[in-house]
This record gives sequence, C-alpha cells and structure tokens, in this order.
Amino acid sequence: MLSKVRKLIRFSLFVTGVSLLIMYISPCMATYNFEGTPEQDELVEVISGTVKGGLYIDGGDGLKKTPYVKEFNVPGDSVTWAKVYVGVWGGTEAKKGTLDLTVGGKKFESLDLEGKADKGDDEDQNPATYCSGHGVYWVAYDVGTNLSTGPVTVEARTEGDIDGRVYGIVLAAVYEDKEGQNTKYWVEEGNINLHGKGWSEGLESTHDEAYADFSGKVDVDKYKTANLAVVYLCGSPGLEDSLYFNDEQLSDGENKNDIANSKSYFDLKFFDVMDFLAEDDNELKFQRDDEDYVHPVLAGLSLGTGEEGDSDLIVSGITLPVLYAGQDNTIKADIKNIGKDSAYGFQAALYADEEIVSTAPVSSLSDGKSKTIEFNWNPASDGEKSLKVYVDYTNKKKELCEINNWNTPFLAKIVDLTPPELEIENPEDGGLVDAGYLTVSGTVKDTNRNLTVDVNGQKALLSGESWSANVPVVSGSNKIVVCAVDGKNNTGRELILVEGKASSLSDFKQYSGSDNETEPVFKPSPGSDNETEPINQAILTSQNGEKEIQTVQTGFSEVYGEIGFISAVLFIRFRNRGKRS
Repeated sequence: MLSKVRKLIRFSLFVTGVSLLIMYISPCMATYNFEGTPEQDELVEVISGTVKGGLYIDGGDGLKKTPYVKEFNVPGDSVTWAKVYVGVWGGTEAKKGTLDLTVGGKKFESLDLEGKADKGDDEDQNPATYCSGHGVYWVAYDVGTNLSTGPVTVEARTEGDIDGRVYGIVLAAVYEDKEGQNTKYWVEEGNINLHGKGWSEGLESTHDEAYADFSGKVDVDKYKTANLAVVYLCGSPGLEDSLYFNDEQLSDGENKNDIANSKSYFDLKFFDVMDFLAEDDNELKFQRDDEDYVHPVLAGLSLGTGEEGDSDLIVSGITLPVLYAGQDNTIKADIKNIGKDSAYGFQAALYADEEIVSTAPVSSLSDGKSKTIEFNWNPASDGEKSLKVYVDYTNKKKELCEINNWNTPFLAKIVDLTPPELEIENPEDGGLVDAGYLTVSGTVKDTNRNLTVDVNGQKALLSGESWSANVPVVSGSNKIVVCAVDGKNNTGRELILVEGKASSLSDFKQYSGSDNETEPVFKPSPGSDNETEPINQAILTSQNGEKEIQTVQTGFSEVYGEIGFISAVLFIRFRNRGKRS
C-alpha cells in the first residue's frame, strides 16, 4: 500500500514538474508566425507581482545600423528581475543572420535569426525570439538578478544576410527600494503583426486588433498612481492607430489617433491610466485603424501606493545643430530633476512658434539626476522659428515649481538646401509619341513655394503641385529635360527620352514633294460620330511658278482609308509629271 502511495506521489510530482516546465518554456518558444508570436492576438504575461520599489522601463532610439549602443540608469537598491529587448529588421522572413548582445560587459552567446525557418527545435529558454510579418524580430534576453542598479550599457550587433538594422533596445527591470513605495506590476511581451490588406500572405486578410490582459484583483482605493508603458515597432506618422485601456481611448498629449507615430519606426510611450483603473482584469487594446502595419511588442503596468512626490523638472541645456528644411534634424535637450523625489512617466515637447513639432517620452528621472533626450523635427520651410523645450508639457507631474519647465525661447535659423522633388508623369520614359506638339506634365514638391518649372527651356504652367507644358517633338529620338528651381536656387532635374513617330500628314507631304504649309489636322473630339475628321487642304505649287490650288478630300472610311490615301498620292505625282513634260 505504501509503495503504491509513493508511486502515486512520484507520478504527481513528475506531472507537476513537466507542467511547470511547459508553462515556463512555452512563452519563450522561438517559432515564426506571420500574424504574431507566441500568440497571434495578445501579448503574454512574463512576470507580475508586488515589490517595495518599482518597475523601470526605458529604451530607444529608432532604426539604426549596428553596433547599436544604449545607456540606461536603473533606480533603487537592487534588481529582482530584468529583461533586455532588442528589435531587429530582417528585410524578409526568408533571410538569416545573427545577433550578438552585451549587457554591462557580459556577452551573451551569439543568436541565430532564422525567420520562417526557425521552428524552435533547438531554442533554449534564454533568449526568446519572436519573429512575425516580413522579418520583424523582437528578441527577449532574461538577465535575471545579474543586473546592478545605476548606469548600464547595452550593445547589439548583427551580421548575415538580414538587413540587420536595430529598431531599438529596451530594458525592463523590477527593482527594490527600501525607501520606495509598494508597487504592483505586470510585464507582457510578444510580437503581434497588425496589418491591412496587401501586407499579408493572402493579400486579402487584415489583422486589426491585439490585446494585453493585466489579470487579477486591484484595490483601486489603495493605489494612488497607475503608469502604463507600451512599445511599438514599425509605426508610421500620419497613419492612424489608437490605444484603449478598459475601453477608454488614451491620448499621447493632444494626440490620440496616431500613437505609433515615430519617423524612426520605434515608439515607447507612457500613459497615466489611474482614472480608468478597474477592480478586476484590466485590459489594454491596440487598434490598427489606418496603419499599413504596426507591431505591438511590449506592455508594462505599474500601480503605486505613494502619492506623486515633490519632483522639479527643468531644461538645463539644448544642443542645436544646423537645421535644414525638408530634412530630419535631431535636437538634443538636457533635462534635470532638481526636486526631492523621482519623477516617473512624463512627456517632453519641442515647440516651434508655439506649435508642438516633436515629443519625447521619459520613463523616469531620479532626484538630482540629468538626462539627455532627443527630438526629431523636419521643418516644412526655411526661415526663422522661435524654439523652446517644455518638460512635462501635459502637466501630469506634481512638482515643487510648475513654472520652470521650459527654457527661454530663442530664434533658430532654418536653411533650405533641399532641391525640389520633381516627377514626370506623362509621357513615360522611352515611350512612343506622335511628332508635333506634346504635352509634358508631372508634379513638383518643395519646402519653398517660390518655384519655377521649365521643359526644354519653355516655362511650364503651375497649378498647386502640378505642372504642364507643350513642347515640339520631331521624328526620331527626343530628349525632354525638366528643371525646377526654388527661391533659394536649389535645382531639381529630370530627363526622359521619347521616340517621335511621323504623322500621316508628314508622310503625305513627303510623297507629294510639297514643302508648303498645310492646314492643321483636326482629330476627332470625344463623342464624335466620325472616327476621323477630314484633313482640310493641301496646297500644291506647279514647277513653272503658276500656283494651282487643288483640294484633296481625305475623309476616308475605315475600310478604304489607306487605299484612298495612296490613290491621292499617285494622282498628284501623275499631275506633276504632266506639268513637267
């Protein structure tokens, strides 16, 4: 009897162990799926719990070649859990390469990135590789408790056939702080490919929504703060997408319909969701809307018991390069917390003439510490603009002083060195056209609206961004050169070659031996009953100087058109011979 009990206990322990192992490993399985992995519609929870301290999430900076280096500064006394995430662009799901990562001087074993060929057969638990779409990777390295608080440097390198550029590096860490508040937290990861029609394997399907569930009971009266962090890859500015927490639409400052709006295909955004917190199972929904494709890859939620502390945020300096109109410019700002407490999850904004032109998220800034943030701005025109940086421009943080969050505005000169963007739409390069006059048309775009366009030296007619001009074309090869010049003498040029073919009237003049001008050839107008209008008259001159006008009607039918034309030519040549004899 005792033996049977022991066997039953051993079997139960074995089943429990296997179940726990499967539960622990399955979220890290490295399998490719076009729609999303490890789940197609939701991020998966990798850790949750409570700590006297907090949840730190920070990262950046946008799509760049490797080596890609990112500096972090982890608060608190010690780290209880940490993961480093790296986003990599593969180029396509068929290409292969490698990823090497170094965290605080510790180098991880080189990781194979195999795209759709990766079935997870040889993958261990660390790191987890999530690949979806057309070769978008999100790689999670578990660094456990081997990470110290304070400054840490992370470096990523890629090699192989893949594109290899890195979208961004993110560090998520749970830290203890003996003087900190009690924090309840969740971290969820994955790689969901939200896409429209034409971006999928089947071309007709779409993938419009993804979720993150922060499960469990919440004492909403206990917690005073609720901070949400989300990370996207591949978002585009100007293409709408939205984010909902418990069915309440979230706003990034004044922006709520284009959350993943970075020009560098990487977005880390922070939101205050305290007003929307539910007592049970809080839910986050990512909605694609008009985005061609966008990948939600990380979500973290932290609830704090302490009130917002007495921080004080200022702008301590700005690094301003030469600014160019029509180009991406990076403006760096140094911000500092001169208050008594840390500040978490706020936004800074760059203003040009009192208009927000760029924003930057800040995950945290400890008291007495400084941080450099970057703004990306593409000015629409040249000239002078009044610039300022505003820290916590949404006014979410409680501060000792609320009127020192911006620098004194200063004038910045924007230089225009960008030539007009010129395109010839008609005719096509290498096309066959009728000899005579040809309408050449296209579009022109420039930051300076003082534009002129000419075609083969002839000034074109401008209407908005469209232009057109009529130019002569001869039989044979014709070169068409279009030049656009803006008010700063920046010049854009486009050149095409077209082949001119002789018209029927040209052939008629050649056969008749006449050098005299002819009346114009009238082409059929839309809706005309006749497919061909008549050629009016040809004037023939006799050899002895006597002028004789002979009217030749060429209103031939479809069937006898060519025969009638040839007969007319033979008749004229016969008459000419008669006058010579």
